[in-house]
Amino acid sequence: MATIHRYPFFSHATSSATRALFQGRRGKLVNRGAGASFWFRPLDTSLSEVPVDDMEFGNIFRVTTSDRQEVSVQTALTVRIAAPELTARRMDFEIDQRTGEWTGQPLQNLQNRLAESAKQFAAEVAAREPLRTILDDGLRLVRDAIAEGLTGEGQLGGAGIEVIGVRVVALRADEDLERALQTRIREEAQADADRATYDRRAQAVDRERAIKENELNNRTELARREAELVELQGANERRRTEQELERDRLRNEAEAANRRLRVEAGADEVTLMAEAR
Repeated sequence: MATIHRYPFFSHATSSATRALFQGRRGKLVNRGAGASFWFRPLDTSLSEVPVDDMEFGNIFRVTTSDRQEVSVQTALTVRIAAPELTARRMDFEIDQRTGEWTGQPLQNLQNRLAESAKQFAAEVAAREPLRTILDDGLRLVRDAIAEGLTGEGQLGGAGIEVIGVRVVALRADEDLERALQTRIREEAQADADRATYDRRAQAVDRERAIKENELNNRTELARREAELVELQGANERRRTEQELERDRLRNEAEAANRRLRVEAGADEVTLMAEAR
């Protein structure tokens, strides 16, 4: 808002750095620039103040899809007045010379014009697509359509208005339809959760079965090894017994041979003694 000081025959106007002041006098519009400060005569002067900073306008409107379903679109447009002199000539940005405030609502008019244009471009793209496509990929489709449409909008360009950013914040279906879609999605999510639970249980059963089979295999292997051990022990015992029997037989044969030798030696001695006599 411009600051205006009134004096008896002259007034002094000062604007901020983000607003350009224009002085209309004798049918001519003079651009005083942003942050201007000058004297003027109130009786033959009109003042206009045009913002030159980036402005953000939010809008909500409804469009209809190709399958006759209504969708609520929330957009945020970033706008800059690139040629404030053209804007001052095309739109009413006149300010009151006493208060420095706009005599009308130029920003509201600008927002309404942008909202109507954005709604038109969004409605065109929505009318070509079904609800499912709009809900799934509508943010990109609607954003691109609005950005392309506003960039080529002749009325905005002719008024020195430049759209530098388009954002589609949200796309929502009718409340009842959205509730139905949410119910279906919740049911699908619950079904997925139930399947995951059943899968976990099945995996737990499979793991428990594998553990039991492993235990059974371990017991079977242990029993087999125990049987082999018993068989080896029995074979060792038999071999030990056979060896002891063989050793006893050999000892008995040796003793018998010794006795026979002693008997033969005694007989030979008797024979020799007999022959000697």
